[in-house]
Amino acid sequence: MMIEKLNISNSQEDLQNLVKSVTENNKIYELQSDDDSAILISQKSYESLQETIELLSIPQLRESLQRSLQDIVNQETYSFEEVLGEIAEKN
Repeated sequence: MMIEKLNISNSQEDLQNLVKSVTENNKIYELQSDDDSAILISQKSYESLQETIELLSIPQLRESLQRSLQDIVNQETYSFEEVLGEIAEKN
């Protein structure tokens, strides 16, 4: 997803539309001032990022995800039928 850069002075007039764009269209804006900047994202995106950070901070979970990704790369995965066996066949 691309981050659109905007000058904060020009953005003040259109802040309501920017917030609407962020929440409805999942846009991301970098609001730049003369010497600093801030990112405008939706609350939903922010909460999702926070949750991802929290989950990835659990060492065992992070290691398990890394192993799983490596299994996918190495094509060492199982089919739905292999995992569920007879249960999948009955449905």
